[in-house]
This record gives sequence, C-alpha cells and structure tokens, in this order.
Amino acid sequence: IRKELGWEPKQPLRIGMEYPSPNTNKPLHVGHLRNITLGESVSKIIGFCGDKPIHLNLFNDRGILISKSMAGYERYGENKTPESEKIQGDFFVGKYYVLFSKESAEKPELEEIAEEKLRKWESGDKETLLLWKKMNSWAYSGMQKTFNKFGLSKIDKTYYESDIYLNGKEIIEEGLKRGLFKKREDGAIFIDLKEDGLDEKVLLRPDGTAV
Repeated sequence: IRKELGWEPKQPLRIGMEYPSPNTNKPLHVGHLRNITLGESVSKIIGFCGDKPIHLNLFNDRGILISKSMAGYERYGENKTPESEKIQGDFFVGKYYVLFSKESAEKPELEEIAEEKLRKWESGDKETLLLWKKMNSWAYSGMQKTFNKFGLSKIDKTYYESDIYLNGKEIIEEGLKRGLFKKREDGAIFIDLKEDGLDEKVLLRPDGTAV
C-alpha cells in the first residue's frame, strides 16, 4: 500500500495504540475485552508490517463515578480491604460503586454525597485524596492481574486522567470566550450540537467540576 501511495518511510514507524483505558471504579468488563482483542490484533499487524507498535493506556481515574465508589466505601466499607475480604482489588472497589449506585437510585438525594466528594477532590482535600489513592491502588492491582492474563504485562506508556483534566478545563474556558460553548443559567458550560443532529453536551457541571 505504501509503495502504491508513493510513500515509504526510511525507518519503521512508531504507531501508538491506546487500549483498554478503563475507569477505576469497577472491574474490567466485556467492552474492555473487546478493546484488548482489537488492540492486540492491530498491534500484531503493525509489527508484522515492520513498524513498532507502542502500547498506550489511559486510566480514567477521576470523576463522578470514582467519587461514587469512594462514597460507597465510606458508607459501607467498614475499613475492609481486598486482602481481608479475599477479593481482587478492582472487584472490591466495584462492589461499593454498585452498592452506592443502587441506593442512590432509590434515594436521589444521596447523589449530593458523590458530588461533594468530587468537589473536595478537585479542591485538593487531603482526606479525600488519601482515600482516592488507596482505592485506585486496589483497582490498579486488580486490573493488572487481568491484563496479565491477556498478555498486557508490558504497557509502554500509561496516562492518567487526573494528570490532564485541568488542561481540558482550560480548553473549555477558552472555547467559552470564543463563543464555541455556552453557559446555562445554572452555571453549567455546554456545547450545542443540535444542528448536527445531536443534543446539548455538558462540559462543566454547574459547580464547576469537570465531566
């Protein structure tokens, strides 16, 4: 194909493949299995063609979902650990996400607990950050066991949403100034995609926290 296009690089290309990129509030699921299968297959094809595949992974390690697992652990966890319960770390964390989600579905007022947890995280509250780091470490260790089963023992570069989300907020603020985004009466910033056959998409919540 390269010869037909008249384009042949002098050296093998380094081609990044990002997968499976999970959230850290629950264990891996069938969607991640799909991502792993596709990512590994395409990576092998890249290698077979003489180029170098670079395995990238993004952990979505912050946000309202992670805040719900933290709120759930504080509500039901009783200082238990994956070791004390003999449960793989990501399944342990996911258990409290599910418990909180089920109860908050019946008692919507509990959503405020998770939202307050997210506000505290973004403001740098020490106690919240300590719990966040502890629960994420459980999730990472559990997910790595599953990665290993699928041959993902070597990840060339790992990214964390917690390291880059502020860049996103800066882009949103710039877009608001340029008129690309709009602000609702409640303070939420959104993009209007109705002309494209879609809907309005909130980018920053009314309290200023990132989606």
